[in-house]
Amino acid sequence: MDEINLQYTTIKNPVPDFIYDGIREFSAGANTYKPQPDVLIEKLAKKHKVRNENIFLTAGADEGIQMFAHAYGTNAFVFTPTYVVYSDVETFGGKLTRIDSVKGDKFSISTNKIDGATLIYLANPNNPSGFTEKDDVVELIKNNKDSVVVIDEAYGDYAPELSVISQIGKYKNLAVLRSFSKGYQMAGNRVGYIVSTPKIIKSVKDFTQWANVSYLSVGAAVVALDHEKYFKKMREEIATRRGEFIAYLRNRDFTVFPSVINAVLIKFESEGIAQTFVDNLKENNIVVSYGNGNSNIGLDKSFVRISIGTDKQMKQLEGIIEKVSSK
Repeated sequence: MDEINLQYTTIKNPVPDFIYDGIREFSAGANTYKPQPDVLIEKLAKKHKVRNENIFLTAGADEGIQMFAHAYGTNAFVFTPTYVVYSDVETFGGKLTRIDSVKGDKFSISTNKIDGATLIYLANPNNPSGFTEKDDVVELIKNNKDSVVVIDEAYGDYAPELSVISQIGKYKNLAVLRSFSKGYQMAGNRVGYIVSTPKIIKSVKDFTQWANVSYLSVGAAVVALDHEKYFKKMREEIATRRGEFIAYLRNRDFTVFPSVINAVLIKFESEGIAQTFVDNLKENNIVVSYGNGNSNIGLDKSFVRISIGTDKQMKQLEGIIEKVSSK
């Protein structure tokens, strides 16, 4: 059996042909610099019902995270377990305080004021698991008016009801990050965007290149937005497979955390049991994320995260789990 890599939350489906067909005209325009192309900004502004000046394109959500770390990361806070790139604050010379936010088997943040915070990151939906209700996100923003609150909605297309983009005009300290990596299966294209006030965008945009986004990636994003029905169906199918996989695991007495993204987080009784599980999967050519892996902070090695693959991959995975669990 060929290796099945379920370590990263990339989409396992092949890129659809209409993306290749649609970027032809963008390829023809790639012989010059195209900083912040209006063609994508206008589509995104219309999608989210904001003004063009509320949008700034980035090379994936990761670049947006790093831009805020540079601009505001003197005293940053993050709710763990969560995405590893927030720790780049420390790489850039700032301070990052990790707030443990697991209550039982759920991710649950405090919405109270965080004294002295210059920057607060919250992934919603969260990676590796969990989410924060929209009203609680708004409460966090309201209670921390002296901080820039960055809501990372890289997985937002899987739970649109949680989005706070509509709140941009109400709160001067709010910024939202979005990405085409997970909702539109374009992780390798590296295209994302910031939605915020013109003032915040002005304060962070100098922490990137003048022409920071590939014009071909912009073209792929434009084409994807023109095929929203296709990607909506793709996300629904992933959500169905996720639900089926969670049910499969719980029926076999695995402890599984709630998830609305394209991954499932499993908690084992000990690090040794988790290690054995991961090693057994690897012996059968299935790679998963163990502990923090390369994607998270705040997890010990009793946790295993498995991303949701294709229908065929998930059936093969379940067969292997049956095999290794019976040893």
